[in-house]
This record gives sequence, structure tokens and C-alpha cells, in this order.
Amino acid sequence: MLGLESRIGALIKNAKLILPGETVVVGVSGGPDSMALLHLLAGLAGPGGFTLRAVYVDHGLRPAETPREAALVRTRAALLGVDCRVERADVRGRARAAGLSLEHAGRLLRYEIFTREAESQPPWKIAVAHTADDQAEELLLRLLRGTGRKGLAGMAMVTERGVVRPLLEIPKAEVLDYLAREKIPYLEDSSNRDRRYRRNQVRLDLLPYLEAHFNPAVRETLRRTAAILAEEEQLLAATTAKAWPRVIRGQATPTATVVTLQPLLGEPLAIRRRLLEGVLLTMGGQPTFHQIGLLLQLAEDGQEGKILHLARGLRVTRQGGELRFAYPAGITRQRGDLLPAASPSFEARLAGPGELIIPELGLEIVCKVLGAPPAAAELQRPDLEFLDLATISFPLLFRSPIAGDRFQPLGAPGTKKLSDIFINRKIARGARNGPVLQAGARIVAVLGVGVAHHARLTAATKKVLRISWRRR
Repeated sequence: MLGLESRIGALIKNAKLILPGETVVVGVSGGPDSMALLHLLAGLAGPGGFTLRAVYVDHGLRPAETPREAALVRTRAALLGVDCRVERADVRGRARAAGLSLEHAGRLLRYEIFTREAESQPPWKIAVAHTADDQAEELLLRLLRGTGRKGLAGMAMVTERGVVRPLLEIPKAEVLDYLAREKIPYLEDSSNRDRRYRRNQVRLDLLPYLEAHFNPAVRETLRRTAAILAEEEQLLAATTAKAWPRVIRGQATPTATVVTLQPLLGEPLAIRRRLLEGVLLTMGGQPTFHQIGLLLQLAEDGQEGKILHLARGLRVTRQGGELRFAYPAGITRQRGDLLPAASPSFEARLAGPGELIIPELGLEIVCKVLGAPPAAAELQRPDLEFLDLATISFPLLFRSPIAGDRFQPLGAPGTKKLSDIFINRKIARGARNGPVLQAGARIVAVLGVGVAHHARLTAATKKVLRISWRRR
């Protein structure tokens, strides 16, 4: 069996975790795992053609222990010829300011420091010392908190942000054997025995209980499960990436993103979930099972113009066959309808069947005459309206709604105010821009709302006017 040094060296080379010419910032706490990683990478840096830099982060939480840890890391780094920096982080301050746990705040600050240090010497990677045991603990933690397939895939050996975990497949026992064989000193962090932290509860209580009463090899079972799910996750991620340009109209940005419903609903449910999760992440949100469920419901059977209120002022409106994500009042804690009350005024005429652009709405409209009734599937599409050609005459006027507009919706006993229809259908003020379609003096349709009763298709209809629209 190859020694640990040879196996890690082969892994780094074959998986391209670290490339020649890169600077590797290794996080070293003075504990067994990070001390092992420091020594392993120091031995591999020369043959691998990369430069190593050690960083110790003092979280300000254990003043009685951190001086010894920092001194140990400095001393061993010097013996190995590795540059070393000691950085301090105000974990308590970050936790208070952001409403985070100490664990979460500490993790954020550590990676901010590692990234800042790495970015000063590009190209770079950040190496952290998570082991196979950490992977098993992480999988249980995520399962207990609640997560999807992506979360159950566990930690990745290499991430898009340049973080690498060379020890991720190495059990803790093997790391300790390596330290003993090489006579490498390390220090134990007393906080690792503090059961106030959920991770320590899993490590000290839950995993030993599962090993004793359910499965002696539960750690290996969890690691294998994470590995299998990670492989499947890659496939699902690739499938989602292919679907993204079909579903997202234009460019998704942190301030405005538009999802086209027809292609979204054509994807399997698992991909729909992942696409909507990706949109929320793009918008700076933190997707939850509940939020994704609300978005799916809005996409699948939500009313035209319905608005969904999400955290931090994010609003999602269903309109014109799309879901439109935006922060109409910026990132805010305000509640209620934040969309603007006023819509742009416009007026455009179409002399006959053909295309029409309404630049104020960024809308492209196409009118086409059909000699036969439309297919049933087309009648369900939110971006189409169908009128009996015999009930209307060109030119057609496409305009913005006007106060006092009335028309008779399909199946209604009489005319109603358009403003009342908008309110009854819970169409947000900012989405009440029509267009209104007028033939002569009568409103024959409101795109996205429906056709007038008198212009509907009947058994006597001979020719159909098909109206389609899309955002440009």
C-alpha cells in the first residue's frame, strides 16, 4: 500500500487539484488534520511546482490557547521553509452584526481571510484539511437540518471558488498514524469538545451511538453515499446548465431575472426545482424548500399577474407567460406591493395580420389568421389569445389601459371595469399594462387577461385570429 504522501501526491496530480505555478494558501489551525496537510503539501510543493503559504486565523474566542497554536504553526512552517501569516478575526462582532452563530461567522471570516491572502498571489488555490470523517459528520448535519440532493453530496474535493480538500477521502485514524510516524506535533482545540456546538454533538455522541447500535461502518457508509450522490449531482448540474438558456430570457442578473414558463414547465420537476433555485441564488436569496414550492405553484397554476412576496423585497410576478423576479424598491424589509403604480403609456396600430413592436413594454406581437380551430394545447398557453376573425375588423389598436376601460370577459354576464378585473385577479399594479386590444370602439381582448365574450371562438367560427406575444 502506498504511503499517505504518495497517495496525496497522485491525487493532486491526477485530479488536478493544484497546478504547477499556483500559490496554495493552506489554512492551519494547529490541530492534527491541518498540521498533517501542511507537512504533506510542503513535501509535495517542490515536485509539484507550486508555492505554499500557511495562514493561521485567531478567532478571538480562546485567548488562553491561541498563542500556543499560532506559535506552533509559525515554528513548523519555518522548519518547512513555508511562509506563514497570523491573522485575527472579530468573530463575535460579525456574529452579532449579521445575526449568525459563532460557527457560521467564524467560517465566513476564515474563508474571507484565506481568499484575500490567495488573491494577492495569482493563480491560486485554498487548501483546507477536511477528512473523510468530517465528510461523514457534514452529511449527517445536512440531513438533520434538511437539504436536497446537492447538499447530501457533501463537501466537494475541489470547488468553483478554488477551495481544495486533499484529505477528503482519508480517514482521521490514518491522519493520526501519519502524524505519529513522522513525529509531527499538534494541539487539540478545546472547543472541539464543547457540546453546545451541533457538529460536536454529531461527532462525540451521534456517530458513536450509530456505530455501537446500528452500523459499525456507518462513517464509511455515509462517505460512499456522499460519493455516489456527488456523481449524480454532476449529471443533474450539467442537465440544468443545458436547460438554463432555454428557460431564462436574456441575462439573469442580481437585480432582474425573467423565467419563461413554457420551457420551464417542459422540464422534469427535479430540473425545475434546480432552475428556480439557481434564479434565487442569482438574485442573492437563500433558497428554501418552501420558497421553491411557492415558485413552482406560481409557475404551474398561478393566475396571470399574481405577485409573490419573498424576503428582502424580492417580488416575483407571473405575467405574459413569464415569471419576473425583481427588487422594485431595492433590497428592503418593506412589505406589501412594491411594484410601481404607473405603467408606460403607449399606442400602436396594426393594419393587418403581421408583426408589431411595442418598445415601451419590450413586447413583440404577432397576429396570424388561421383557417382551422387551434389545438387544445395552444388554448392553454398564457402567451396566446384567439379571436373569431368575423367579430373584428382591422386596423387593430394596441394601447395602454385607460381609466374607465370596460369590457365583457369571456363568460361574464355583462361588462366590468378593467380596473376591477385586475383587482379581482390579484394582478399587481405594476403588471396592469395590458396591452388592451381595441377594434373600432370596442375592447376585444386584454393580452394576458383574456378575450371579450363577443369575440370568443364558437362552433360557427370559420377563421381565427391568433395573437402571440413575447418579451424582446
